[in-house]
Amino acid sequence: MKKSLPIFIFVLLFSFSIKAQESTTFSNTDNSSEITKTSFFEWNFGVAFLSYDSLIPFPGGSALWGTTFINKENLIFEYEVGFAFPTLVTGKIGVGKRFNNTNVVVGVRPWPPTVYLQTSFSTTKEKSWIASIEGNPIDFGSIGNINVGYRWNITLKKVKIEIE
Repeated sequence: MKKSLPIFIFVLLFSFSIKAQESTTFSNTDNSSEITKTSFFEWNFGVAFLSYDSLIPFPGGSALWGTTFINKENLIFEYEVGFAFPTLVTGKIGVGKRFNNTNVVVGVRPWPPTVYLQTSFSTTKEKSWIASIEGNPIDFGSIGNINVGYRWNITLKKVKIEIE
């Protein structure tokens, strides 16, 4: 039961996912592939679980800047870096897929070393809520954490890639 509590909370948050990040759809009139680039600022808060023996959560937070790329097949590439408490600096890099109106991203955080699953919900062109669950595959530092965040989109650009 102790190990399943973080998973249950994330599944509950994930089930409330309503919409994913909005993106502009560009017409493809020539031999090219269109990619939507969205820059953002994100604020997160969450709790880390430091050991299996004690499920007392340790609070934390972060402020990150990042970029999301979504191609016409709805494949996602995303990265972000920023400041965090208590680790001082942090970052994430992930790949994912847009399913209907929900973005799902799987990735890694180098410090503290974790793998994560993240989803977006209650999204408009200007903002979105996100939820993620992270786990530590190498049993170093903590067993994982649960995060909720708020993301403000900064820019939206069209990037054209030629296909040969």
